[in-house]
Amino acid sequence: MFGLFRNPVIALCLIGFGVMLVYAGHKNGHEFGAMRDHGKTAVAEITRLEWREKKSNHDDRTYSAKVRFTTEDGQVVHEETSIPKEFGRDLRSKAVPAVMTVRYLPESPTTFWDVRTEDSSDAQGAIGGYMLFAGLVMLVLSFLFKDRGGSAGRQRR
Repeated sequence: MFGLFRNPVIALCLIGFGVMLVYAGHKNGHEFGAMRDHGKTAVAEITRLEWREKKSNHDDRTYSAKVRFTTEDGQVVHEETSIPKEFGRDLRSKAVPAVMTVRYLPESPTTFWDVRTEDSSDAQGAIGGYMLFAGLVMLVLSFLFKDRGGSAGRQRR
């Protein structure tokens, strides 16, 4: 079982995913900072709701919405965004109006988020950092203990 941890391919996968998560966390943190500093809010009309269901029990998994909103300078934006499951269920049952408040960047109006979205960039970066560190440790250990099994077998003869 521990031979699996000596496999450099798994270590390289951890390193690769770690780097991607660190990058995504940095990018999302930068966007959240820009949204917080000079983002503008707008009311977006939900023009279409889509969801995916689990095949085995038809439980809804993810929701996305096509939205349309107008920026402060009059530009109309048509985009698609993911929405929280609870909000999607409420929209689907028509328990709430088909609108949502979004925050967008004036210099790039297609970069927008639901105002209820929380900043998870620190968590993304931290998880990516742990994965990167674990992958590096595994890679070093795999090279340090690479020949242990082979040399022990030759010494017994």
